[in-house]
Amino acid sequence: MPSKMRALFELTRLHWFPVGCDFMFWPFGWAFLSAAYRLALPVNEVVKSTLFFALLGILVHSAGCVLNDILDRDLDRKVERSQSRPIASGVVTRTEASVLLVVLVAALFYLFSTCGTKAFTLGVVAFPVCIATYPLMKRWMNWPSLFLGFASSWAVPGTWVATTDHYNWGIILNIAIASCCWNCIYDTIYACQDKKDDEKAGVKSMAVHLGKVIRPVLTLFDATFFVCLLWAGYLNDQGVPFYMMSALAPFLLCLWHIWSVDHNDPRDCWKKFTAGRHGGAMVCIGLIVDHCFKLSSTAG
Repeated sequence: MPSKMRALFELTRLHWFPVGCDFMFWPFGWAFLSAAYRLALPVNEVVKSTLFFALLGILVHSAGCVLNDILDRDLDRKVERSQSRPIASGVVTRTEASVLLVVLVAALFYLFSTCGTKAFTLGVVAFPVCIATYPLMKRWMNWPSLFLGFASSWAVPGTWVATTDHYNWGIILNIAIASCCWNCIYDTIYACQDKKDDEKAGVKSMAVHLGKVIRPVLTLFDATFFVCLLWAGYLNDQGVPFYMMSALAPFLLCLWHIWSVDHNDPRDCWKKFTAGRHGGAMVCIGLIVDHCFKLSSTAG
């Protein structure tokens, strides 16, 4: 791959795939599979729509990373881990990155337009309000990871309404809060890689702000994730597989990550961050297994 194309590819973080993209997919995946269970959608529709929302998640993550690097180019040069990023290192210009961003956003809005008027409206409003403002939060607030969790969770109501064509706010809000907490936890673990550089550069992060209380605070977020998924499952009439595989298992895995991670070892922080995908996948697997049980019982 030519060096310029390779640099643009790295700008989207797709060279890390599925790392990063998976965390953006979870809000889409959890909401869709919950809605699919409620409607008892046939397997072929579940597979097709899951792939569609996975593509949406990839595009949102890629667009967010490009925008983040455009806005953070000066800060990235002050942090050792990000100094080699394409824009910070000068390999890609702001103009080239901006063109790539326009292409990604155009593709996103096209896909949103196929989801119905309600979902399209949510996408058009939420992308600039949530995703586009996240990079600025590292300058304004000590809890940017929480804002990222909120920003990514806008996908939940859009996905639910695109699938069911109506809002069930009890289920939507509980899945959205669970998603927000999950992404907040793992983005904070990710941010621990750069604590020392962030302090020097004046970058605000939960990893820096929480200090010694980081484990108890992240445990509170994990407990909130667990309770909200339990309540969403109750409201959605989920079965035992959901409660065991989608709620309890990822809660315990996340709890272990929180209390075992070495915040002062960037390699261990990266290891625990990437391992977070296993918990997110557990939620999906539990929903899929529960869905299969529901379809088989209906057919019987």
